[in-house]
Amino acid sequence: MQKVVMKRMILLFLWLNCSVALSQVDQGFSTHSLVSAGAEREYLLYIPEGYTGESVPLLFSLHGSGSMPQNQVDTSHFDSLADQHGFVVVFPAGAYTNTVSRRSWNANLDAGVDDVQFVRDMIEDIAGRVNIDHSRVYTSGFSGGARMSSRLACELSDVLAAAAPVAGLQYPDDCTLKRPIPIISFHALDDRTNQYTVSKNSRPYWRMGVETALDKWRQANGCSLSNEDNKLSQNVNHYSWTDCNGSAEIMFYLRQVGGHTWPSSSNNDVQASELIWEFLSRHTLP
Repeated sequence: MQKVVMKRMILLFLWLNCSVALSQVDQGFSTHSLVSAGAEREYLLYIPEGYTGESVPLLFSLHGSGSMPQNQVDTSHFDSLADQHGFVVVFPAGAYTNTVSRRSWNANLDAGVDDVQFVRDMIEDIAGRVNIDHSRVYTSGFSGGARMSSRLACELSDVLAAAAPVAGLQYPDDCTLKRPIPIISFHALDDRTNQYTVSKNSRPYWRMGVETALDKWRQANGCSLSNEDNKLSQNVNHYSWTDCNGSAEIMFYLRQVGGHTWPSSSNNDVQASELIWEFLSRHTLP
C-alpha cells in the first residue's frame, strides 16, 4: 500500500513540475535547433502573449523556396493572430536545394532531405516546450511551402487536423490518405511562378495544374462533383465542397489578379491568414 501511495505522489510531483515548467515558457519568438534524419535543422517558434501552460493548437507556417522563416512571419502575420486566438506558430527553415533555389522543401520526396520526418521531430520537440493539443496540429505554407504542406497533408493525414497551401497546391502522385483531411487553398490565375495551368515552360517541380490538384483532393476526400460558387468581388471567387467524408471540407479562393503573392488587404484582396485560421480552427483530428 505504501508503495502505491509513494508512486502516486511521485507521479503527482512530476506532473506539477511539468505544468510549472510549461507555464514558465518565454512568450514571443525563440529560435531552436534539432537533429532530424541525421541533419541539424532549425525553426522559429512563436508562443502567444498570455500563454500560461494550457493546451494550445500548433500551426506550421512554411516559407517559400529561397526564403526564410522571418520572411514567412512578415508575410503571414500569424504571430499577431496567435496572440488574438491563443495558438502556437512554428516557422521552420527549409534546407533542400531544388532546381530553382536553395532553402526549399523536398515536397516530391527526391533523394536528400526528409522534411516529413523533420515535421514529426518538430512536433515532438515543441511538445517538450509547450503544452500542445495534438488533435489540433495544422500546416500552412506559401509557394514551395504550400507544395510541402500538400505533401504533409497526405503523409501526415493522421497527425494533422487540416492544411492550408497558398499559391502552391499539389496532390502527391503517390498519395494514399490515412483519413480524409480538410483543405483550404488560394491561387491566382496570373501566377507566373506556380502557374494555374501547367504549360511546357512550367518549372520541373510543378507537376500539375491547380484544378487537377483540387479534383484529386476532392476525390481523395470523397466529395461530390458539385460545389458552391460565390463571387466575393470582381477579383475573387470562392469555391467550397462540404459534402466530403469525415467532415473533410475543401475551400478554394481563386483570384483573377494577384500574381505569386500571399493574399492580404495590402493588395485589395482577401485576408488569407484570417480565413486560414478561421477554417483550421474548426477542425480537429477525429
